[in-house]
Amino acid sequence: MTELQEYITTGMLGAYHPENAILRQEEDGINTIFRDSESLEWEGHYVRERKMLIGGKCFHISSVFPSHPTTTPTDKMLELIDAELKKDTRAG
Repeated sequence: MTELQEYITTGMLGAYHPENAILRQEEDGINTIFRDSESLEWEGHYVRERKMLIGGKCFHISSVFPSHPTTTPTDKMLELIDAELKKDTRAG
């Protein structure tokens, strides 16, 4: 499907396509790159930016990650799940 066909079908330009990612080995892990995003380092952080056109409106998306994280995203997700489970058991 072309970008134009995708926009006509979904109303969104710049859809997330993980199969189109480029993987680059870095000294501290693997860096995932998408052709429609920019990656830069800024004040001790990695910043990913992209623009998305959704329903005729332009959105600028920025994701900021620490250059030297103290935990992994999986650890953070598990903490969140545990906190939600604790909250549910207290409420019930």
